[in-house]
Amino acid sequence: MHPSRSSSFVRRALPWGLAGALMLIVGAFALISQAAPASITLTELRVGIDARALPVSTGERDYTSGGFEAVYARELAQRLGAALTLVPLRNDEPWRALREGEVDVVLGRAEIDGDAEGLPVLPTGYRSGLGVSMRTDRPARGWDALRHRTLCTSSDNTRAQALAARLGARLQVHAAPAQALVRVRTGDCDAAVLDHAQLASLLAQKEWAKFAATLPPTEASALQAWLAPSRAALAAPLRAAMAELDDPLHWAQRRQTWAANVAFEVHYDQTGPDCH
Repeated sequence: MHPSRSSSFVRRALPWGLAGALMLIVGAFALISQAAPASITLTELRVGIDARALPVSTGERDYTSGGFEAVYARELAQRLGAALTLVPLRNDEPWRALREGEVDVVLGRAEIDGDAEGLPVLPTGYRSGLGVSMRTDRPARGWDALRHRTLCTSSDNTRAQALAARLGARLQVHAAPAQALVRVRTGDCDAAVLDHAQLASLLAQKEWAKFAATLPPTEASALQAWLAPSRAALAAPLRAAMAELDDPLHWAQRRQTWAANVAFEVHYDQTGPDCH
């Protein structure tokens, strides 16, 4: 081919080659954008929890609740950069609320009643069995020894309530853990039955030495999150946020904060010095 004709051909072919390359690049970006999930912009996180796990208020006093549901939900919303809405649910409502899209997530213990089949479940990392706080000068020697004894617990701790029924114990249910623990200190209850992991942090305080008798914890129960089927796009950011929150140091700090708050509430509730 003549040199001048060759250079003319190159000049004509070059624009077509660039156009073809650009078309390929645009096509590739289109495929990538179709394959990649859209980023989630979350302004509100609706978390369903047992109504009894909400922070307790008598109108005059605020109390720390028995579980970590409300505390964990607040931290989770903060991690996701969303405003938190706590949705109180009855025992029979969690799964319906999830399937009907009334909440984005339900937080609760693994043994919540009902049919959770097919619902995505995510662990929080918190597990605990039940434990007790008893006087050290007259402790029970085993769980069976609590039969016919008076046990106190909080209204949200349904596992403790079920255990008391199985043991044949007399049960007092109070709105908050501090109220149950006060009854142990005043002698109205033989033992307070609450989460062992939380009690361990409380009973390690020297002010609780006289009430630090306990028993081996019962089988551990996990705090879990269930995701609404309609919110499947939230699964990845939710898992990432929960992984950041699932750290032994974080859980130790939550337990210590719970114990400090409850100890203060017990002290405040006692009308006079410990008469025992």
